[in-house]
Amino acid sequence: MFWRGMNAINLTQYSFALKAKHKPEHRFRDLYHQICRQEWIELALSAVLANDGARTAGIDGVTRKEFQDPAYRIDFVNDLQAELKSRAYQPTPARRQWIPKSKGGRRPLGICIIRDRTVQMLLKMLLEPIAETDFLECSYGFRPGRRTMDCIGICRRYIQRRSKYYWIIEGDIRGCFNHIRHTKLESLLQQRIGDRQVINLIRRFLKAGVLEGEWYQPTDEGVPQGSVVSPLLANWYLHQFDLWWWQKYGSLTTRQKTKRRQRGLTNSRLVRFADDWLLLTNGTGKQAEELREEARQYLWEKLGLELNLEKTQITHAKDGFEFVGFHLQWLTPSHRKPWLRAIPTRNNVERLKTKIRQMTHGQQIADPYAKIIALNRLLRGWIQYYRYANVKHIAHKLDWWINQRLKHWLKRHHKWGIRRVLTTYERQQEGRRKNLAITNDKGRTVFLYRMSDLPITKYRTRNYPNPYIKTDRIVTQIKSEPDKPFRAD
Repeated sequence: MFWRGMNAINLTQYSFALKAKHKPEHRFRDLYHQICRQEWIELALSAVLANDGARTAGIDGVTRKEFQDPAYRIDFVNDLQAELKSRAYQPTPARRQWIPKSKGGRRPLGICIIRDRTVQMLLKMLLEPIAETDFLECSYGFRPGRRTMDCIGICRRYIQRRSKYYWIIEGDIRGCFNHIRHTKLESLLQQRIGDRQVINLIRRFLKAGVLEGEWYQPTDEGVPQGSVVSPLLANWYLHQFDLWWWQKYGSLTTRQKTKRRQRGLTNSRLVRFADDWLLLTNGTGKQAEELREEARQYLWEKLGLELNLEKTQITHAKDGFEFVGFHLQWLTPSHRKPWLRAIPTRNNVERLKTKIRQMTHGQQIADPYAKIIALNRLLRGWIQYYRYANVKHIAHKLDWWINQRLKHWLKRHHKWGIRRVLTTYERQQEGRRKNLAITNDKGRTVFLYRMSDLPITKYRTRNYPNPYIKTDRIVTQIKSEPDKPFRAD
């Protein structure tokens, strides 16, 4: 039986997703009582505490350490449930911190208290099944089951000799999260959500304000970055941009696209990861400029978002462009077929090297075994992100550089000569090569991780089924079930 193995929350989310799929105009009502249920609150709290961000406190000073006490956790759930049921819940202002951007400048980050993060997670659990049914395939950021490599896969599919999508518009929205209009967002939410209590709760979060030091600042526009539900709300807002592209270009059939090209018109493909996006076009550079102007006008007139024209560059694929941490470039070597190369950006390589420098700086009173464990964890995470890119050559060079850094750290740590370091720590690894290795007090040996050892495989573009509707078989069975245990209205 298809119900087996699914809990009540899963079934409720499935029912929402199915209703949204089969009734695109339906407005969901009577939703608020779901987030007042104890099992929903407990699951939302567990998800919040599992995130590393729970180690950082909001303005109340509470971290996940307090929730190790079972009595504290039970009281927290009961008190929050009572507040939600009585409609007395009021969000607390977020604590603002500034973090550096990868391309320069600083980004404001709002750190909410765990109580507010839990309610935001409840809203996410409630709204995401509906949103995932409505969102288009061209959107990849902050969506379950999707990743940055999917964006690179789309670029590889379109930037090639057959399709000729060689002109790229690199979209940059000026302060997107900070300039989302609350009234516009609420009107878009109300097209699907007919429960006034849910809309009011979202409005309270949007208007909660921030504390920077001891100064309170109201939030008349924008969604707080760092909030659990903010990425979903931003995607809901920018979904209108996706619809604009889809209605004008994305819904065209292959025959219609061919006729457009015969008439000298351009086709385009949108790839969006949150507020970063690309428009790929198979027209001319001038047509790309016209398409950029169309996008600029729509974003400003319909959504109140300003396109940063200085950063929204129009680039030919041969010149290369950057997106979601990758540098992509169309290469036409004489000795092989043209191909799209995807490698880590220089900034990301330098950030990794900066982190390694910090970890191997000076003598540092640290256990060498713990040091190599920490380095290996960092290196595995970095190469896993780029494992489908053309990163083999870069990985080899980084492996040699990291090996040298660790050798010199061990030399300074022990105040030895380099020869003694090599004699003590360099060992044969799997009979293939010499590598640095450290043995702890329990006799466990760990070798320095070599990123070039990870096989670089070709990324296969995937289908993106709704994660809340597993298969058509389940959809059919749920539709034919005479007595559904949960209502979606």
